[in-house]
Amino acid sequence: GRSDSDSSTLSKKPPFVRNAMERRSVRMKRPSVKSFGAERLIRTSLDLELDLQASRTWHNQLVQEISVLKELKEQLEQAQGQGEKELPQWVKDDERFRLWLRHVEKRKTEHKCELKADKMMRAAAKDVHRLRGQSRKEPLEVQSFREKMAFFTRPRINIPTLSADDV
Repeated sequence: GRSDSDSSTLSKKPPFVRNAMERRSVRMKRPSVKSFGAERLIRTSLDLELDLQASRTWHNQLVQEISVLKELKEQLEQAQGQGEKELPQWVKDDERFRLWLRHVEKRKTEHKCELKADKMMRAAAKDVHRLRGQSRKEPLEVQSFREKMAFFTRPRINIPTLSADDV
C-alpha cells in the first residue's frame, strides 16, 4: 500500500551538523603543499625511465648545439683575425643562424622588459611599504583589512541605465 512509500517513512538521516567528519569528504579539497610533495615521491619506474630518456635527449641536443656554436665561434674568430668587420656571407645566408639570432634578440628584449617590470614592482612595493609605515597607528593586519575593504567598497564607474524607449 501507500504507507510503504518513501514520503510516509521517517527520514533516518541525522540532523545537519556543520563541519561533521562525514561532510568533510564532500567539501572541495584544497591542495596542500605537503600532498603535492607526497605525489611527487610516488613515481613509478616507468616515470623515472621516461624522465631519464627525456633528460638524455635534452642533454644530447644541448651538447650538439654547444659543439655547433663552438665551431661557429672559431670560424668567426678566424674571420675577425683576418680583418673581417662584418659577418661572413655564409653566416648571413644560413637560415638556422638567422632564426637563432632572431631568437636571441627576442630573448634579450624580453629580458629587458622583465627587468623593467621587476624594477617597477620593487618601486611600487617600496612606496606601499613607505606609505604603510607613515600610518603606524594600527597593526598591519588592521591596515591591510582597511585597504581591502576600501578596494571592495570603492565607487564603481556608473553605467547609464537604458531608457524604456531604447530597450
